[in-house]
Amino acid sequence: MGTTTRRSWKELPAGLRREVARRLGGEIRGFGDRPGGFSYGVLGVAEFGEGAGENGGGQVFVKAVPSEDGDGYREEAVVARALPVTVPSPRLRFAVERDGWVLLCFGVAPGRPPHEPWLRHELDAALDALTLCVRELTPSPLTELPTVAGRMAGRCETWRSLEAAGVTGDTLLHFDLRHDNVLVAPDGVARVVDWGRACLGPGWVDLVCLLLLSRADGVDLEETFLAHPLGRGAPPGAVDAFLVALADYWTRTAALPGPAHAPHLRDRRERSRAATIGWLRRRWGTRGARPSGAGASKRGRSS
Repeated sequence: MGTTTRRSWKELPAGLRREVARRLGGEIRGFGDRPGGFSYGVLGVAEFGEGAGENGGGQVFVKAVPSEDGDGYREEAVVARALPVTVPSPRLRFAVERDGWVLLCFGVAPGRPPHEPWLRHELDAALDALTLCVRELTPSPLTELPTVAGRMAGRCETWRSLEAAGVTGDTLLHFDLRHDNVLVAPDGVARVVDWGRACLGPGWVDLVCLLLLSRADGVDLEETFLAHPLGRGAPPGAVDAFLVALADYWTRTAALPGPAHAPHLRDRRERSRAATIGWLRRRWGTRGARPSGAGASKRGRSS
């Protein structure tokens, strides 16, 4: 689906690189970019040498963007600090903002991103991790976060209907569960990374995101959704409303060119748009009629 063009480690200001080395207790002796995602900043695994610091040497995952685009990273730092240790996610070691950049440093989670399209055993591992996240993050350890409707505000015409339709809850959601925000270790355990879009809502919302944000060729989305405990307990009208809002969002954004550093993002949005509309047709066809309150189909078109 294409690759994202990013900045290199050496493009970070020297003062910031020295600050990272100081906090780690050893000089950075290597940096390897990591694929996935759409950020144009610095993102990868840094190797640091043995030093006098208490952390010693080893590897850390580092991500950084210019301060003017750093709101998502600032939010991610707040969420990462609040995650219980029982949540399958690498720990935040530190966050620093200086010299015009926001930088986050995490422990390195074992494993690799799943394949795309999903392989069934990798999808199952991600579903298990999602189940654990929802259990441990309900109720949310943070209350001052946007709701699902708040995250969708301004992104589609139908966002105001989400809370009225019952797309509400007190779970801390990831809200960006793509395959490249999951790492599957050799033992089959999955871990979730990149909490920069976290919000509050019902746990089944993240199940919808997991099924729609990455290719799932050969996977029956409705069947997989209803086979999961979060999907079985989800109000059908609320699920329809969320799917309509997503279809609205992706219809609008797929009509726009992708950013210069990630032009392939447009194709990914188009794929998600088609998958969402296909899932809605499957749901409504199974019930024999379009449910009321899910939003008019015209609202899914860009104006």
